[in-house]
Amino acid sequence: MNNEVYSVHRVTVVVPSYKRPGDLSRCLEGLDRQQYPHFDIVIVARNTDEETKALAAQWLASPADYGKSVAEVSETGVLAAMRAGTDAAAGDIVAFTDDDAVPRPDWLAKLVRHYEDPRVGGAGGRDVQPGVPVKPGCAVGIVTWYGKLIGNHHVGDGPSREADVLKGVNMSFRKPLAIFPRGLRGTGAQVHFEVHMCLRARRLGYTLVYDPDAVVDHYPAARFDEDQRGKAVPEATANAAYNLQLGILGRGGPFRAAARLAYAALAGDRTAPGLIRLAAAWLRGERAVVSSFFPGQRGYWQGLSHWLRRPERDERHSANVGMGDPV
Repeated sequence: MNNEVYSVHRVTVVVPSYKRPGDLSRCLEGLDRQQYPHFDIVIVARNTDEETKALAAQWLASPADYGKSVAEVSETGVLAAMRAGTDAAAGDIVAFTDDDAVPRPDWLAKLVRHYEDPRVGGAGGRDVQPGVPVKPGCAVGIVTWYGKLIGNHHVGDGPSREADVLKGVNMSFRKPLAIFPRGLRGTGAQVHFEVHMCLRARRLGYTLVYDPDAVVDHYPAARFDEDQRGKAVPEATANAAYNLQLGILGRGGPFRAAARLAYAALAGDRTAPGLIRLAAAWLRGERAVVSSFFPGQRGYWQGLSHWLRRPERDERHSANVGMGDPV
């Protein structure tokens, strides 16, 4: 431990885990080395996941200088796990990481320093992935005026800066802002849930900070639901497109909504192409992109249909869109 003077913020780190005890053990080793002294950890395990529960019991029995607890859930999906972990959190700041990530020793210290500014509602950092270099000067965590989501959280570098969206593997919020959307699709990863959480905080007037010096080493592991890494599954594509469309449309304002709809139909997002991207993929023989077109567009339009039926979509209620109650 160095002699740096730390903030008095108490941080609870929530780690959802499912059927990856080896990865979870490595994650906990990283958390055990944190330099920031005022934190505790909550592991969240599925009630049917005996391997994770056994590892968590061993972890609870081992001595540590920080608080430990385990929460169990019966519901599928990462959001149920994150919600249970947050409900058990004692800290005024709640940080999240995945079981297949290893936080570096100064991870929490780098995140917490941003909360000295009362305008900051959330802070996150870079998830370094094996063999993936940084992209100097790239935009990170931005939603453009026409509704394109720019990620790049794993390759961003340079100084800390404002962002619209943080990444679930490396993010934190003031506890009152750690509110999770209900009704998103997917039985595991529930891709793009961060868009809903982060844009809500932005609508409430808070700043979000991306700090590339707050690092977790991310070793993307196998998933056990329809959203398989490196494999295009139609249902997973439709679910991700639905979640993203609903989240971005929730920003409010007819102009932005119209721009987003045009962008989704013509260009599309990374895993769900629009018409222009489809035409290019067809000419290049990119079969995976072509096969993603129809499920992606189906998800987009289902997201639009659901958004249009929601009475909360007008600007007067935009701060609460998609939060706390089923979407």
